[in-house]
Amino acid sequence: MKMFVNFVQIMLIAGMVYPVYAMWNNDQLSNFCVELESNMTKQNLLDLAEQKNIKLNLNLANVDGMKWQATASTPASFSDYSCQITGLGDKVASAKMAVL
Repeated sequence: MKMFVNFVQIMLIAGMVYPVYAMWNNDQLSNFCVELESNMTKQNLLDLAEQKNIKLNLNLANVDGMKWQATASTPASFSDYSCQITGLGDKVASAKMAVL
């Protein structure tokens, strides 16, 4: 019974702490998306994502081979809150926050 009570207490604490952590993580993602600039190179994008601890899913295969897309997300978010990044060649074309 004591283990059950301890488990419930841990779950209650996690239930209170996680939303704050998720909001902080979403704010980090929003700041990352704002920092992206047009004409930023793909390597600078990768470096910035690594520096900010942002998960980046890069899709290089596209119809004409020049366009590419990336989606940036945070590890704590269960929502579909993400930064949609599009590029042309080796440069970032645009970045915007979106809910998938």
